Amino acid sequence: MRSPEKRIIPSAEEIRLMPRSRRFDGLPSLRRDNPFLSWGDVPHSVAPFVPTPVNVVRRMLKLAEVGPDDVVYDLGCGDGRILFMAVEEFEVRRAVGYDINPSMAEPLQEKIENSGLEERIEVVNANFFEVDLSPASVVTMYLTTSGNSKLRPKLEEELGDGARVVSHDFPVHNWTTDKSSEPPHYTVGSHKIYLYRIPEAFENEIRVKRSKEEEGRWKRIRGLFLSENS
Repeated sequence: MRSPEKRIIPSAEEIRLMPRSRRFDGLPSLRRDNPFLSWGDVPHSVAPFVPTPVNVVRRMLKLAEVGPDDVVYDLGCGDGRILFMAVEEFEVRRAVGYDINPSMAEPLQEKIENSGLEERIEVVNANFFEVDLSPASVVTMYLTTSGNSKLRPKLEEELGDGARVVSHDFPVHNWTTDKSSEPPHYTVGSHKIYLYRIPEAFENEIRVKRSKEEEGRWKRIRGLFLSENS
């Protein structure tokens, strides 16, 4: 029996150097089954696309104290608003977005090209569970409770000391936030922001526990996604 072919996800830099016509050649291979959650047309997405409000994006980046020395990775980058703000307002060295949905990644690639920021902003149409996250000094994400839990071991293994993880609305269970007082999150209106520092987040003993409010928020987002796709 022939061994299954190993799929190789190109790096963000390799994507950038490809001719535009080849950048999304591998899209059909992204639709294979795997053990992660399913949302809509992309079988192994761990969250629906729900855009983070701009004022929340700005607060997330401020809390993470991003600056010119940082490389920001946005996991599930959607329309790229975090990437653009990180580069244009916070002047980070580089911003890389991963999105498994080609209908999000393709127009974002065009937006990046039209903006003239290809040297500093990159989008990769790939499953972020299968890519190397170690170059990131800041990771941003708006996933789900279970999505964060599935991602936690990878973050612990690959991110270097001093890296920051910023999660919109949903905590990373069994991690300690950077906030020293209760509640363990920051707020912007009805939105919550959880800030973690590596490795302190998983070396400390205080843990963030799942709340009824969090469960309700997850169910509302899931219901919104299902109603829009019914």
